[in-house]
Amino acid sequence: MSDNNFSDILNEVKSLKKEISFYSPVNDEELKIYPLNLNQQKKIIENSLSSTLSLLFFNNCIFEIIKENYTGDLKELDTLDRVNISLSLRQKISNTIKEDDNEYSISDIIKNNKKKIVFESKVIETENFKFYLRKPNLIIDNKINNLLIKKYKGQKISDDNVNNVISDLYAYELVKFIEKIEFNDKEIDVLSQINNSLKLLNEIDSDNFKEVFEYINKLRDLENDLTLIPNTEINVSITPDFFIVQ
Repeated sequence: MSDNNFSDILNEVKSLKKEISFYSPVNDEELKIYPLNLNQQKKIIENSLSSTLSLLFFNNCIFEIIKENYTGDLKELDTLDRVNISLSLRQKISNTIKEDDNEYSISDIIKNNKKKIVFESKVIETENFKFYLRKPNLIIDNKINNLLIKKYKGQKISDDNVNNVISDLYAYELVKFIEKIEFNDKEIDVLSQINNSLKLLNEIDSDNFKEVFEYINKLRDLENDLTLIPNTEINVSITPDFFIVQ
């Protein structure tokens, strides 16, 4: 078989793909995405690393898949949508999951998640600072994850540097959610100068961030709620292992 003929066969296989639906709690509508192919599933599983940064690697892998498979505007999707997308992609492979030796249907979780979620922007004022907060879309989330991964690229996470990694996780999480900082008649656009913003954040007293982290944790709690199996107290853990189907 010639390369040209094989290329035609590959294109024919790709043309057989059909989109699946996922519910966007942010946009309050059903949207379409192409399901995982085998190569994408392999990439997810290959990201099954046991390290402090493993969740960032996994989330970035999911982002690249969404970027490739979703034909809409990525700016309109956020981390709440990522949960529902992950559930729908996994459900297409197999609807059954096992938790504590019991079997459950992913479709039940998906059905339970079909409700709009409103997460408003917020301004938090402390004695010296004003923080303008908003939830990050997937593009912002991925951008900040990449910066942190790049910082520790090639380094082995060990007892010698794990505390530095954890403290950076906190700082970079702030960058995801803080759009703008005002103080002393000055205004800092955080995303337009990320490195300088990180230096600034690291110099601000920690008590200024109490309400900021409450805002962040509220969104993370909403993400976790979307993984709850109905009529149980069990939350599905959306990690690379979630996509291993036997």
